[in-house]
Amino acid sequence: MQQALLRKLFFTILLLASLTLVIIIFLPFFVPIAIAATVAVMVYPVYHWMEATVKNKNIAALFTVVLTIIVLLIPLGIIGLLIARETADLYTQITSGQPQFTSIVFRTIEDMIQRYAPTMQINLTSYAGQSLQWIVGNIQTVFAGTASTILALFLGVITYYYLLKDGKKFIQKLTTLSPLTQAEEKQIIERLQRTINSVVRGSIIIALLQGIVAGIGLAIFGVPNAILLGSIAGIGALIPTVGTAIVIAPVIVYLFVIQDYTAAVGMLIWGSTAVGLIDNLLHPILVGKGMSIHPLFIFFAVLGGIAIFGISGFILGPLVVGFFFALLDVYAEEVSS
Repeated sequence: MQQALLRKLFFTILLLASLTLVIIIFLPFFVPIAIAATVAVMVYPVYHWMEATVKNKNIAALFTVVLTIIVLLIPLGIIGLLIARETADLYTQITSGQPQFTSIVFRTIEDMIQRYAPTMQINLTSYAGQSLQWIVGNIQTVFAGTASTILALFLGVITYYYLLKDGKKFIQKLTTLSPLTQAEEKQIIERLQRTINSVVRGSIIIALLQGIVAGIGLAIFGVPNAILLGSIAGIGALIPTVGTAIVIAPVIVYLFVIQDYTAAVGMLIWGSTAVGLIDNLLHPILVGKGMSIHPLFIFFAVLGGIAIFGISGFILGPLVVGFFFALLDVYAEEVSS
């Protein structure tokens, strides 16, 4: 009896030690694996349809990966490069006191603040310069590590391919090792899938679309740095009650100040219709019956995720929070039953 207990204890220690080593080995690749898993869950219906069409898992997974690269990865890469260029240019202009757009907007906002709070000292130009300096520094870090970025992309694509092709096998293997009941395992997996769809589709994709549409409107009406401002509007779309107005409102003020009334009215209409209706129209379609998480949690999850994981935290932060809420929801149902 004692010998059997010792064998069991020794095996448990050996298992925990090997698990620790496996975690240490896989930890440097956590970000590409996590993002690949997220995209695989989102795009799985496309892969499932492709597999039913071509009757071959390998070809279906390959076609889905290529389609994802063309539709998602390449456009995001191009937009990222354009944002990086505009950010660097705007930082140079602000530090040299050149840009008319930012100076007019900042001066107007500062005058309004001084009118209602005369004792408050505020220098938006200085704050903007510091923020842009931080962004430029992080962008330079990304491009300085080009080899590591390419490696991460390569590993992410390979992982994405195998998760599409063999993801169900991985899940079945994990569930056989789990001490939970089959009903609990099914419930957790379904909740996690719904959470990923809700968080990524319902919050992040809609915010990206709002940022893109806002950027298109800014470019149409001749606003400088339209791509950068559109990306800021996309981040602002995650802020409850504020949304893309964090960019569109100052832009309208700027257009009125420079007496471009046609563009100002056009931007007002564009912001309230083309940008504003995206959430109302697409949210029910993209999310469906997904798990609902308050936008405030999503917003702080994005900020915290970026602080911890870098730019990948834009997706990973909300997913970690969504994972927690999914487990919390399952636990609450278990307690109540």
